[in-house]
Order: sequence, then C-alpha cells, then structure tokens
Amino acid sequence: MSKSSPVIWISCFLLLLSALLPAHVATAAAPGAREWLIMLYQNADDPVLEGDIFTDLNEAEWVGSSDAVTIVAQLDRYDGEFDGDGDWTGTKRFLIEQDDDLTTVNSTEIADLGEVDSGSPKALIDFATWAMKTYPAKKYALILSDHGAGWVGGWNDDAPKEGSALTLYDIDQALATILQRTRVPIFELIGFDACLMSSVEVLAAVAPYARHAVASQETEPALGWAYAKFLDQLVTRPTQNGAGLARAIVTSYIVNDLRITDTKARTDYLDELGEATATTARALSQTMRADTTLTAVNLTKFSGFVTALNDFLLALTVADPVAIAKARTYAQSFETVFDPEEPSPYIDLGNFANLVTDFAEVPELTETLTALQKAYRATIIAETHGPERPGASGLSLFFPTPDLLAAVGYADSDPAYSAYASRFVGASLWDEFLRFHYLNQDFDPDLVDLSLLDPRTGPKADLSDYAAPLLTDEDEITTPGVDTELTMTPLEVSEDTIATDESLLLATQIEGENVGYIYIEVNRYDEENDLYLLEDLDYVASDVSAAIDGVIYPQWRADDLDDFIYEWEPTVYTLQSGDEEAVVLFMPEIYGKGQRDTDYVVHGIYTLANSGAERYALMHFDGDLNFKSIFGFQDLDGTGAPRQITPRQGDTFTVLDHWYTINDDGEWILEKSPGTTLTYTGQPFTAEAYTSDPGEYVLGIIVTDLLDNTTAEYVDVTIVEP
Repeated sequence: MSKSSPVIWISCFLLLLSALLPAHVATAAAPGAREWLIMLYQNADDPVLEGDIFTDLNEAEWVGSSDAVTIVAQLDRYDGEFDGDGDWTGTKRFLIEQDDDLTTVNSTEIADLGEVDSGSPKALIDFATWAMKTYPAKKYALILSDHGAGWVGGWNDDAPKEGSALTLYDIDQALATILQRTRVPIFELIGFDACLMSSVEVLAAVAPYARHAVASQETEPALGWAYAKFLDQLVTRPTQNGAGLARAIVTSYIVNDLRITDTKARTDYLDELGEATATTARALSQTMRADTTLTAVNLTKFSGFVTALNDFLLALTVADPVAIAKARTYAQSFETVFDPEEPSPYIDLGNFANLVTDFAEVPELTETLTALQKAYRATIIAETHGPERPGASGLSLFFPTPDLLAAVGYADSDPAYSAYASRFVGASLWDEFLRFHYLNQDFDPDLVDLSLLDPRTGPKADLSDYAAPLLTDEDEITTPGVDTELTMTPLEVSEDTIATDESLLLATQIEGENVGYIYIEVNRYDEENDLYLLEDLDYVASDVSAAIDGVIYPQWRADDLDDFIYEWEPTVYTLQSGDEEAVVLFMPEIYGKGQRDTDYVVHGIYTLANSGAERYALMHFDGDLNFKSIFGFQDLDGTGAPRQITPRQGDTFTVLDHWYTINDDGEWILEKSPGTTLTYTGQPFTAEAYTSDPGEYVLGIIVTDLLDNTTAEYVDVTIVEP
C-alpha cells in the first residue's frame, strides 16, 4: 500500500476538522481590525418614538467609540413631531464619539442620505454592509430599534412609502445578504430594541446568522435599552464575547438607564412625564420595570432547544386536549398585535409547558418537560422580568385561538404565519401540532429540518419550501375532545329596583366542564339615542384561585357553577385630565384574585399635538386604577406593532365608547365610536369610581370557554335615587 501524499493527508485532515468544529465558528478578522463594531439601525421615522430613539443615540454618545470598539448609527427621523437638535429630518449616518450632551448629536456625520425607507430590507442591508466593510472588526453586533410585533415583524416607515415594514422573513433574508456581501461568517450579536421580539419564531429566524441575541417578550417602555451602561462596560472590557455583551444589556435594562441614574436626565424625564421630580432612581426604576421583560439567548444552543421543544410537542399529542386548551387560556400572555379586544396569542412558552404538564398529568410530558427545562437553562444566558409578568421565562410562542388561526392560516392571509415564520415552521413541529390540535390531522414527527438553524446550511435554504399555509379551504377548525357546550339558566335578580347606594344579587346555574373566565357586564340604556352604553366589564373571581409560576388563574368548582351568585353594586368609572372628565370603560386585562390584583385598559385614540398623528391607544391602569402607561399601535384599528407613548402637553386622548344596538333579529351588536376627548395638561391621567346614575340598566353574566366562545344571560334592573 502506497503512502498518501502529504498534501492529500492535510486536505483530509482539514475536512475532518471542519466537520468536527461547532457550527458557529468565525474566521480570523482582517489584520488591525478592532475588537467590536456596534451597529445601531435606528428607525425613528415615527411620531411616537422619534424622541426616545434620538435620546438612545445620545446615550451611546455618552460613551462613544474607542480604540477597540467602533460604534456607528443610522438614524432615520420623523418630520413633524419631535423637534430636538434643530429638527433635522431624513436619515443620517454617524461615527459615534464621546459627548456628555443628551440633547444634541455631536458625533461625526458620515453621510446625509436624505429620506430613506427604513422599512425596506435594502436600507438595512446597505447600512450594515457599509459599516462592516468600512470598520472591520473581530466581532459584529447589529442592534435594530423601532416598533416590533413578534413574528409579524415591524420597523414600519410610512415615508417615503406608505405601509412599508420589515417582515420577519425580510429580516431573515437581509441578514443572509449582509453576511454574504461582507464575507463575514457570523454576527456575534443581533439585538432587537423593540417590543415582542423574544419569541421562538424570531429567534429561529436569526439563529443561522448570530451567536447571541437579545430581545423582549413584552412591550418595551419609552426608555429603550440602557446604552450608556452596557456600551461603557464593553469599552472597558472590549475582549468580552457576545455572551458578556448580551448579559450586560439585560442586567442594565431599565435600572441603569441614563434617564434614571443621572440626576439631571431623570429630573428632565420626570418633568416630561408630569411626575414628581423628586422621585428617586430606585423608585422610578421599580415602577418602570414592573411589566417589562428582556432575554439574552445563546443561539449556538438554539437547535438543541428546538429539538427538546419538538420532543415535548410530540408527547403533547397524547395529552387531553382540554388540558392544552386550559393551559393556553391561562398562560402568561403579552401584548397582542392583533384584535385588541381578543385574547393575546403571544404566550410564555415555559409557563405554558408547566401548566399543561400540571393539568394533563401524563408521564411522557413530565419527562420531556425536564429535558425542555434543561434546554432552557442552556439557551438563555440572562433573563429579567418585572413582578407584573411573573410567568415570563424568556421565550414566547404564538398559540392562536381558532378565530385567529383562521385569520393568519390561509395562503391569502395577511399576515400569514407560515410565510413570515417559515424558518421556525421548517425546523419545528409547532405547525404540525397546531394542525393536530385544531384539525385532528395526523402528526408526523419527521417533518423537521434542523439544518435550517445551522449557520453552514441555514442561510442557503429556500424557505419557500416551508411556507405552505397552515390551512386549506377544505379544513374545518375544531378542537377534538374540548366540549364547548356551555349553558346558563336565565338570570335571577334579588331586586329589580334598587337605590344607588344599595346592591343586588344575580344568580344563575352554569353547566359545562370547560369554563375559562366569567365576567360581569353593566349596560345603561340611553333613551335619547336608543342604545345601551357598556359602562363596566370585569372578571368575576372564583372562590378558589390557583397559580403556577406566579400566574393566577380561576378554579371553577361544580358547586360554584351550579349555584352561581354575584353581588353587584352600582358603580361607574371616570377618566380625568385637568378639569376634563369622561365616563370610560375599564376593560380587564390581567386576571387576579380580586379587583386589586387585576389590571385594566382603556381604549381610545391618541393624537399627538405637534404633528396631529393619531394612534389607536391602550391606557393601562393597575387594580387600584392608578395610571401606568399608554401604548399606541401602528394601525388605527388597534392592530400592528405597539410602542409606549410619552405624553406631552397638548396631546389628546379620545375615549372609545362601547355600546350595543339591537338588530331586527333581536341580536345585540357591540360597536364602538369616539367619545369624549381629554387633553393632557402635563399631569398624569387619573381615574375615579362613582355610584352609577339613576336609570334603566341591563346586567349580564358572560361565561367564556377555553376556546374563547361565550354564552351570556341578561336581566333588566332600575336604579333610583335613595
């Protein structure tokens, strides 16, 4: 046998070595390259967030570039709202340099690009490609700031093109193009300084392109990330890897934000909010982080995580569908970008897994849950969540109700889940499970392609192969095994006429095994307009509640439903701003053991004084009706990406009135329309409870099942003066 040539032997050795090396391996950087290039893609071409993203750029200037770390930014501003720094508009690129002024960008302006469509993949590709070729480094971080909407995408920009936005598929393919054009093997970190992006769908989309990622499960406050803090830590220790940077972003979030820690910046921010300027940094950070989340992920472990998730989903096929529906109903949820008056489909994956395992009591689930939890620990580098999101584990999942599945599941749906989240659909069994759960279709555990998550093969994959719609025209959505037949006896009332300072009892019998939530509804008859104003809606708390991961849910016992009794006191709620006041509907958002544990929202239209721009908005209140925050949505129907609004003097909030009319068939039709407009005076909005006015009322008990179907009974009552 002849000896092999040394060249052949070396070639074989290199091939073997490349096969054994882990997937996420970078090649050597160019000689003389700096340690890091931090790229800030800041789409601030929006009236709500322009000022906040502008401040984020100034926070980055607080640190500035160094000999080892280059920071560059592309800032696209809005024309007509925030007027700081000379009110320049368009899009500019900057080499970020140290500067202690939070109100003016003093860094070197590299280019004035004019009006750029920051909602186009081309803009993202051009910026990152330019930056990476101009400032080569050993490690690259790309941070995208703007509105986020989970798997739907975000980064909306109506100028110059109305309705422009990046879908998740756009972001996926843009990252592939950037790496291909720059010949950089992989990003060290991808960051989403935006709402709702820490989902398995989003992380699957970026997994082939980066070692680490940072994103939030929930909406983000106007503060955004603490740029001055984590960039300072990076400049101080530039040899750290992406895990260190990702961890610093999470641990500094909110608590180390410059607008909280710096006395002057905090005072200015509190004055802008209309809050007491003497508020301490600790008190402000506790308030701001109450309902926030942020997660740092090791994407090199994400393929293993998806494998554990797939095993869990396979075991879930032997579980009682009722347990699955119950877990989906009660799991920790986050803000929705779909119908604002329907249950959010964005739920915490870890909390859902714990709930369904507890409800189902299936040995296979318990075993696979242990493996899933182990994969969680390997994948999540750091995670933080406030006390009002106790069930947040770091990763979200889209689990729609039947109606929402129909809205996003067809070939012509917009948005279409499979087309937007095609990389996750191809790598996971989640689409298979949704069809199994809702359509009773066969479950094929072999329909996964984990190579889609591999940096060596994933970027080259044709994702259209995995974009087939979840539903066809022949599909009928059901949930086998989940009985949705709920019935109620007619409501009985202890008194049909009471004084405003009295109370009455409502009684009924509820039959059905799969009760979700029960509500009390109060409608006042408006004789002049011949309609019924919906004045109050609230959860009815069960006598016994339970909690998993801190998330409270009702436990309805047969005896409670067979002899259901509710005591009602005539109460109406108002919203106030200065001398203006309006009766409003506080809709329950988070279930608690009683009203004090429950969170509420008021729906309205928010109008910004400077630009006149309008946003569908939700005003959030705690159980004591203390104002918490306002979030505006991209579209006026309440859908689209959300973002916190910082109220400014002269802005207005127009309450949306909810009311019923009765059609010719005797059916009650719920509608809503703009009502009273309140002007922001510089002081926080307040709420107050009063006894209801005398008049004719219709009281209702509404029962929902685990698929959000409803049944209800109503009764007429009269309220009179004492």
